[in-house]
Amino acid sequence: MSELNPAIQLAYDYLESTNTVVFLTGKAGTGKTTFLQKIRQESKKKLAVIAPTGVAAINAGGMTIHSFFQLPFGPIIPAGTDRPEVHYSQEKKELLATLELLIIDEISMVRPDVMDQIDLILRNIKGTDYPFGGVQLLLIGDLSQLSPIIREEEWGVLRPYYTTPYFFSSLVMQKAPYVRIELDHVFRQKEQAFVDILNEVRNQTISAPSLEILNARYVPAFRPDNNDPYITLTTHNNIAQQINTEWLEALPGQEQEFTATIRGEFPKDAYPTETSLKLKVGAQVMFVKNDSSAEKLFYNGKIGTITRMEAQTVYVQCDREDKELIVEALEWSNVKYQLEGEAINETNAGSFAQIPLKLAWAITIHKSQGLSFDKAIIDVSESFAHGQAYVALSRCRSLSGMVLRNPIASHNIIGDPAVARFNEQAKAIQPNAKSLERDRQLYQQFLMTELFNFTPMQVKLAGFDTILPDLKKDILDVAAKFRKQLNPERSQQAATYFLEKLKTTTETLHLQLPLLINQSKDKAAKADQLIIWLMNRISLLEHFAVNPFTTTAYIALSKNKLNSYNRSYLKALNAIPNEKLYEQLLGWREETAAKEKVMPGMVLSERAAAIIAEKLPATLKALGAIKGVGQHKAGQYGAGLIGLIRAYQQDINGSGTEQASLF
Repeated sequence: MSELNPAIQLAYDYLESTNTVVFLTGKAGTGKTTFLQKIRQESKKKLAVIAPTGVAAINAGGMTIHSFFQLPFGPIIPAGTDRPEVHYSQEKKELLATLELLIIDEISMVRPDVMDQIDLILRNIKGTDYPFGGVQLLLIGDLSQLSPIIREEEWGVLRPYYTTPYFFSSLVMQKAPYVRIELDHVFRQKEQAFVDILNEVRNQTISAPSLEILNARYVPAFRPDNNDPYITLTTHNNIAQQINTEWLEALPGQEQEFTATIRGEFPKDAYPTETSLKLKVGAQVMFVKNDSSAEKLFYNGKIGTITRMEAQTVYVQCDREDKELIVEALEWSNVKYQLEGEAINETNAGSFAQIPLKLAWAITIHKSQGLSFDKAIIDVSESFAHGQAYVALSRCRSLSGMVLRNPIASHNIIGDPAVARFNEQAKAIQPNAKSLERDRQLYQQFLMTELFNFTPMQVKLAGFDTILPDLKKDILDVAAKFRKQLNPERSQQAATYFLEKLKTTTETLHLQLPLLINQSKDKAAKADQLIIWLMNRISLLEHFAVNPFTTTAYIALSKNKLNSYNRSYLKALNAIPNEKLYEQLLGWREETAAKEKVMPGMVLSERAAAIIAEKLPATLKALGAIKGVGQHKAGQYGAGLIGLIRAYQQDINGSGTEQASLF
């Protein structure tokens, strides 16, 4: 990370060693998406990636905000100090309770009410008043690019609560500690003169000389020939569709249709290309996916021309490349997150498989976000929204590769004064080494409160109230009071208190496991998960009952789930009575199964062997009464089993006394 630039290293350090909200911004082409993927792959924190639109979510490898948090699409009036119940499944609550880092891509398009709802949900789930429940947010995007899509009637509902439609106007961002880190090295454009012009457009400060340089790229009635891979960027979707249709129909030859294969859940607004893709030889196309092979032959946004087509294969020739690219259907995954143990894992909820191409004589500016083009025809004469002109112009790698369909006037470069004000004010909170150290200390304080935060346990407690009637009074209520007056000097004393309480709770719960198993496998599994959570917290408390609290120790112990201490403790809790006899019974089972040429479980289940070892039945009648044995197996195997029991009892008693008769 440090090899790239200091800003990226600082952002990385903040994400690794604090839980401060990080707003990572920067001009187009400065590597924001690359940073996102690095963090996604390398972060040690339990994370999820979300974005405001389906296409943005698929490109980022995550879920849409509305799907992840199950939010309505309309305006959400802020709830103030109220905490309404969030209706999630138990699995969803546990996943959110485990979350440590939430990455939101394309943050410039996120409304403030959505941010406040995310904050409310995470505070509810985590059981804390800390902004976003203490979950760290990485917000990635450029406010000078596309803004939130919000209809006038929707803004009418939200206007009484927010000063602007941007994320930074949310109530939570007014109180959440956050840093703004700007990436300033442009990788997309190499011409400094062009970079300077783009900066002026971004800041709505374009000078007359710069405007003149741009308009020198205006070529009236410009129409590239079939071998010149220009793509037109336009403001409206119907204009882009019309251009693509006209060019396709003008080509000779027959259309070939490729049909997408859609499995499971894959939202329509996230389709990366058409489900019914109609192509012709000679059509100009754009790749809509990166080549994941080692060769990296194409990337999202690369332009080429179709040279020939076969049944399920398209051949594409790209400018200045000798070799045709062989293009076959690829698959996009719709990611969902689920909790497995204490880890947040990605699962594939659905897939979309199609030839990774789309017609590319024209595309909307909105859909061009994040792409780069060598040759583009720009039309922003009808721009209607903040950032459109900047997004369109900044897609071009060079000034010489750009042609204007219509001249650009200063009024076509639309900016939002609210964004300019925010950017100016944000310069006052630029982070540095001193602020990083301060935020590391605040993170340590937060982690100390987390040590005594038993809300995740409360989430797992549903259905166990009658088994653990004193838990609320002895643990939850005491912890809530202690966290309000947290004192590092008292942390060891508190750790000792809660350590003993959690041990008692775990032992009580463990004693009830046989009953729970008989009641319901699902309830037994939940009890097992609760015991695992308790054991991990016991491990932390065991350490901090005798050692001062440090961030390093907390993180190391948190990552080392079920370490040597609580493994031995858990083993003791799970110890089977008369374990030596139990092992002998399993050995006898294996030998008997081998003789009878059957599976060992058909002779005797492990559960039945454990009950035999615990109850030590002395007669065939008592043996037959054990669940999983029965009178038939007692008659078949009873002599051998009771012989093992007698030998075991003689061994542990050191006595040769005759046992009672079998009958």
